[in-house]
Formats: sequence, C-alpha cells, structure tokens
Amino acid sequence: MADFILQLKNIVKEFPGVKALNNMMFNLERGEIHALIGENGAGKSTLMKILSGIYMPDEGEIVLDGEVVKFKDTLDSEKKGISIVHQELAVFNTSSVSENIFTTNFPKTKLGLIDYKTMYKEVRRLLDTYGFQDVGEKRTMRNLSVGRQQIIEILRAVKKNAKILILDEPTSALTEKETEVLMTIMRKLNKEGVSIIYISHRLEEIFQICDSVTIMRDGQYIKTLAVKDTCKDELVRYMVGRDVVYQYGAGTSQVSDELLRVESLNYKNYIKDVSFTLHRGEVLGIAGLEGAGRTELLESLFGVNNPEHGKIYLNGEEIKIASPADAKAKGIAYITKDRKNKGLFLRMSISDNMLAANVDRYTKKNLMQFKAAKIAAVEYKEKFQIKTPDVEKKVSQLSGGNQQKVLMSMWISRHPQILLIDEPTRGIDVGTKESIHNLIRDFAKQGMGVIMVSSDMPELIGAADRIIAMYEGRISGELKLDEICEEKIMALTSGISLSKGA
Repeated sequence: MADFILQLKNIVKEFPGVKALNNMMFNLERGEIHALIGENGAGKSTLMKILSGIYMPDEGEIVLDGEVVKFKDTLDSEKKGISIVHQELAVFNTSSVSENIFTTNFPKTKLGLIDYKTMYKEVRRLLDTYGFQDVGEKRTMRNLSVGRQQIIEILRAVKKNAKILILDEPTSALTEKETEVLMTIMRKLNKEGVSIIYISHRLEEIFQICDSVTIMRDGQYIKTLAVKDTCKDELVRYMVGRDVVYQYGAGTSQVSDELLRVESLNYKNYIKDVSFTLHRGEVLGIAGLEGAGRTELLESLFGVNNPEHGKIYLNGEEIKIASPADAKAKGIAYITKDRKNKGLFLRMSISDNMLAANVDRYTKKNLMQFKAAKIAAVEYKEKFQIKTPDVEKKVSQLSGGNQQKVLMSMWISRHPQILLIDEPTRGIDVGTKESIHNLIRDFAKQGMGVIMVSSDMPELIGAADRIIAMYEGRISGELKLDEICEEKIMALTSGISLSKGA
C-alpha cells in the first residue's frame, strides 16, 4: 500500500472568467521525486500556490501526513513542512547571500540583535555542503548570475528543513552545468528523506531525476505514470491532447539583402570586437554559454548599453543608438528574457501593456488614445492566440506562455524591421513553443530580420537559418544552415576552433 505524505483531493479554484482548477487530484508518496507537467495555463502553478498557502481552494481538501489541513498563508504552510521555490526569482538583490537564505528566524545575540557571525558561519557551511565554495556568504545577490541566485533560493528552502520541497521550473534560468548541480542537490535531499514536487517543461529532465509524473490539462487531472514506464511522446500526447510534430522552420523564408551590419563592437568586458550581418527574412541564432555576452550584445543593439567602440549600419547607413527610444524609432524591437522584471507591467492589463509599448503611436495632442490601444490589444490577442477572456485582464493573472505572447504582441504591433529576442521559449510548454516559433517564422517571411538568443540547442538548430557562436565576449565562429549541428555548436561555444578538428 502506497505511503502518501500528501494528497490533494478534488481541488477547485476559480478566478473571474476562468476555472483554473476543476476537481484536480494529486498524490505524493513519501520519499519520491514526483513531476507535475502540463501546458502553460494548465493550472500547475495555481495548484502549487494552494499547496503553499498563497491561495485558498474554493472546494476540495489537502491531506498532509494523514490529516486534513488548511493553510492560512505561506508561513503556515512552511511551519507544516512545505517549502516552494517559484519559477520567477524572489530574492533581495541588495542584501547578502546569507540574508537571503535567512529571510526569517535569524540567529540572535543575547541582546536580541541579529548574530551575523553565527549566520555567516551557518551559511558558509551550507554553501560548502552543496559544493558552492566559489560563492561568498557575504556577497551581494545582485552580483551573482541569475543561475546562482536561483540556487541560493533553493538553498533557502533547504535551510527551512522542509518535508516537501516544490520546485517550479527551477532550471529555466540555469546553465547546463548549474542544472547538473541542481540535480545533485535534489538527489542529496531525496536521500535525506525530502519528498519533491518537480515542475518542468524540459521533459528530458523528468527522465533524469523523477520517479513518477502527473499530467494536467485545462485545470484537470489527466493521468499519473511511473517514469520508467513512459516516454516523451506519450507525455506530450497527454499534455496537449494530440500528437505534436512540428518544424521550427529553418530555411523556409526568403533571405534577401543585408539589413543590419555590426563592425568591431566593444562594450566593457562583455563584448569584444564583435562583427556580423543580418539579412531581411533571416532568423540569425546566437549560441553561447551563460556569460558569453549574448544578452549584452542584444542590449547594446537596443541602446540599453552604450558600446565604447564599433559601428552599426542599418539599411547601409551608419546609425547611432543612444537609447531604447532611439532603437524603437529606427524600427528595432527587443524582447527580453526577463519578461516579469524588464518586459511587462504585471499589475497592468493586456491593453495597458500594449499602450505602454506604443505611447508615441497612441498619443494625439498630448492625450492617450486608450480606445485605439484596446482595439489593437484585441486584434493581437486573436492573432497571437492569447488565452484570456478579456484584454482588460491583468498580465499577472496569465500563464507564462501567454505572458510571453503579450510581450511579443507589444513589440510586433510596432511593425519593426528587426526583432531581437532573448530566450523566446524559456519556461514554456511544447504546445506554446510551437505557436511562438510559427510566429517568429511568419515575421521572417514578412521580411523582418530576427536575432534570436537561445540556450535550447534543438531550438537553435531547428529555428536558425544561420548561427554565430560567442565565447567570452567574442564571435568564435559562424555556421551556415547546412553546417549546423550540435557537435559544432558545442565546440564553438566552448572556445574550440573547428579548424583544429574539434
């Protein structure tokens, strides 16, 4: 007989116009790593927010260690042994690593003050235990990579001695090496008796680390399977209710004349003597490891960074891009990988986000044209298949995939010549990924030039008409469509010259 540490029975949760969960069930056995999968908007995050005390269920019950429980808030959930690491970072950037790990229950001196000496000592021991000798316990969080910040969040949960650890898309911001480290941490915690709920769109990870998998669709329970008895195709079929077989579209648009040329671009220590071209109708992929300078390059082309040296040509004429406003005026759009912090206004509606990206276009005689912005938002909601009953809905209430589509619609509505897009499908399910790549290829077929940064190797290989690789801020090589393969990309992004036979 199964030993369940947790059971969610017939959970129902409704929001205005949306039934997010409909009689959802989930069982977690003691000591297992259990994957929870489904398309964006399937209800995974809502279910976990109920389990962590953020939301209260409208119907159904939570059974923890054989007892029916109700969580008043997140602290109540944590006291009962449940800890969650959300997909989007929730760190204090100006505080130290130690202060981020000890967000509550700081060690105290006899005078009731924070005992920093003890705190630093405990955090140092924790970092060393999990193999992070290179991270200083006093280091400020904002000086760490996004991947390292994610690891610190996970260690914060570890410090709370949770019986159940929920990881919501924990690898979406991690490099391959950091993902391996996370897997090691999970196995160590599992051996220590922690039961883990693992949410991920990267199905290959489920086969690496999980014991069982539960599939959700449209807020409902679909099926639970032993990982050893299933395969990726079966999981995808249960997730989307159909077989997903699609082409990313590389080589299917007409690549014509030169649109953009960059010569000897330099920015601090991030970009070093970078030169390349982009053509109309082309999707140019940029490959590289975390810290290779890919994001900094896009930000320099969009005016976020100001390069110290180099030239940029648009349609054959040299241009200066002093700010994002300059870039927008020249027909350049930038879709950031950090959609929640840098790309979207989460507390505003879809319509107002559309307006925010197009203030210049929707302002007449110093008055905002709210009606025109709403009409455009409705148009792009349909065009991009954004799943929401109303464009007045707050963006924070949408799934990650639909948020990404809102961000894309904001910029595409400006009809840019060039689209810069950083990690277009990070944290997005296979069905929505198909939709986004169809959109990107449609843009290229309309004559737009697209520069796409991606850490997803199959995505790069399948979507790019040409790839340039970066290593430590420099272009380490270029691959034409018929030359693109995983081995060559890996070699170039590791700084190995293909001419040397690597």
